[in-house]
Amino acid sequence: MLPQAFKGIPTKMVVSSGGAAGGVVTEGMGYGIMVEAFKAVKGDRTGLANGIALLRGWLGMVYGPSQTQHPFGGGTEKGGATRVDSYPYGVSAIAGAGPGGTPSGVAGWKFPVDQCYPKCQGTATDGDEDAVLGMIYLAAALGYPEDFVDMVMRAVIAFASADLGFPDVYRILPDGTKAFVPKGGSQWGGLLPEHGKYKSSQEAWCYNPAYFAPGHYRTFRDFAKKHWKTSFDAYLPPHLDGSRPSMVDLAAAFDGTVTAGYNILYYSSCASGAVGNWVGVKAECPDKEGLSCAGVPWATTPYVGEKGTCTASGTTFGSYGPDASRMPWRIAMDYILHTEESGVVKMYNRAGEDDPALVFNAQTYLNRMANQYKNNAQCDGAKGDCKAAGMSLTATFKLSVAFDNGPDMTCDNVPNAAQSWWAAFMAWPTFTSFVAPLAGPTAGE
Repeated sequence: MLPQAFKGIPTKMVVSSGGAAGGVVTEGMGYGIMVEAFKAVKGDRTGLANGIALLRGWLGMVYGPSQTQHPFGGGTEKGGATRVDSYPYGVSAIAGAGPGGTPSGVAGWKFPVDQCYPKCQGTATDGDEDAVLGMIYLAAALGYPEDFVDMVMRAVIAFASADLGFPDVYRILPDGTKAFVPKGGSQWGGLLPEHGKYKSSQEAWCYNPAYFAPGHYRTFRDFAKKHWKTSFDAYLPPHLDGSRPSMVDLAAAFDGTVTAGYNILYYSSCASGAVGNWVGVKAECPDKEGLSCAGVPWATTPYVGEKGTCTASGTTFGSYGPDASRMPWRIAMDYILHTEESGVVKMYNRAGEDDPALVFNAQTYLNRMANQYKNNAQCDGAKGDCKAAGMSLTATFKLSVAFDNGPDMTCDNVPNAAQSWWAAFMAWPTFTSFVAPLAGPTAGE
């Protein structure tokens, strides 16, 4: 049974085309739910209807196709979506206890599932986090009805468990901080081990920096804190030893993910803001099947161990390309939604020791990219010389040189050449860096 807000709203899906994204993929669905929800919270009734219609489709994906066990979530066709003690680790679908209690959570990454061999299964963290952020904004647009909030809270918890590894997949830094790392999805990557019951299904220790969405995680944390009820305690997945975490633990996991993500970003990016599509976060436990132990995920980043590499989507390891291109707008979201908090990030050295001299945060990262334009483009918009001669259009070639010919597009942290700025998906996200003011402009500037 769905929450009352779905009454009279038909199902909608986002159908993508081309490459691995052909069909219905959670990345496209997540974008759709998020964007329509942003419109809805500003009072756009069409945006609200579209967002709920897409969310109905999302919940259908969580439930799964007829030939799988239900709910399908981020499990396999044999199950695994509702228990942490079965493969894959984590709970990806949670049924509600009251009205509107249809299973909510995160979905298998691609439908129809027979487009892959073996069947398309397991979640994709990037699509999930955008969809869940959209759910929170839809809840706000609706005035936070009780049954809808219950459904969204279950999605927040499922995301934390399936895609971040809550409550058991983390590394403990020397100061006691629990560092959680976004996985590639429910079945692989991040801090999942190479061996054992919960081993990564592919490319162990592989990480996509642009899956890191700190503004989303802070919003998930704040939503949980504001709307938590004691009845929600039953939705939290237990530790493997049977003990129960709390909402405080859930909030701390989101904070630990933000801290780890910014440190990994620092060690996987250049002074230009360029960041690798894929990097390593190997921090193997003494028990090679272990899920949690002391360790530092960025100890050898960008490499997997001393010199290992990885990739999972056909994009180049350690190169600023299609996967990495999302990094600026994800960090810009953190700056926009959490301006003050995004400026205070605890940074560590390679050994995981606190480094107070190292300053790196949302504005620092965004300023790197803005300065790449400021220092290396062949025009200055403030002077009006970026327009093509005799035209009202921007002379984009004057901007492209900042990234196609500028310095610092490769470095020790990003060892391989970048993809061209001229691809729209490479150029457009860079402009979001300008939401953060540049530090120290002169009076003339």
